[in-house]
Amino acid sequence: MNALDDDGLAVSEAGEWTREKHARLRRYVDAAHGARRRFRGRTTYIDLYCGPGRVRLRESGEVADGSPLVAWEAGGRHGDQFAEFVIADHEPASVAAAKQRLESRGAKVRAYAGKAEHVVGQVAEGLDPGGLHFAFLDPYNLDDLPFAVIQRLARLKRMDLLIHVSAMDLKRNLRMYLDAAGGTPLDRFAPGWREAVDRNQRDELIRLAVLDHWQGLIARLGTSADERVEGIENSKGVDLYWLVLVARSDLAHKLWGEIANVTPQGRLPF
Repeated sequence: MNALDDDGLAVSEAGEWTREKHARLRRYVDAAHGARRRFRGRTTYIDLYCGPGRVRLRESGEVADGSPLVAWEAGGRHGDQFAEFVIADHEPASVAAAKQRLESRGAKVRAYAGKAEHVVGQVAEGLDPGGLHFAFLDPYNLDDLPFAVIQRLARLKRMDLLIHVSAMDLKRNLRMYLDAAGGTPLDRFAPGWREAVDRNQRDELIRLAVLDHWQGLIARLGTSADERVEGIENSKGVDLYWLVLVARSDLAHKLWGEIANVTPQGRLPF
């Protein structure tokens, strides 16, 4: 993250597939504007892996908005902007850059420097328990998405989450996780999977069983993972992420159904 944008602040680097990820985020935030209107002044956008707020695409060299700025622009399209933006990142410089960029556009920002699992308690405690909240969780790998993060946010009555699950990590490192005695990123991501999953199967079936177990853990929190899972691929057709909506609200699932499959790439990952 050494490159600088025209504003003198840092930019991160990502592949062209980032466009699709942000298209889904943009569409969901836009679609949910009516719900925010009913909770005017009590709505929050949460991004615990915010990056610096701007990203340079490797293939084209184009610099585009990162997730917090995508959410800001989409949130104000119908005049139903989030009342507050809560951002965090493990890199203090990224948090500072994203905060400065959001505030320059008029956002009210609460920012934390630290890993998601370390700051999520503070983040959640500062939220209006009766408000409407939307969290975008976009970690690099499974280790950065311990279930405790989802568990803490899901305590809020009206909390929708759009989560990127690293398909690449689960595919590339599955055998290593299976062979380890415990304490792996997979154990953090889906606690109890070893007791719930038959490891004497093909890798594809094991991955499916792990995700079924993860979705079951989510259901025990009183919320649910939408069955319409979107796959995000790189330019070589390799799965990078699976995008999952988690929400209690029937309206949230309805909106996701209307905007899912933004491009022909969207599909179930199994």
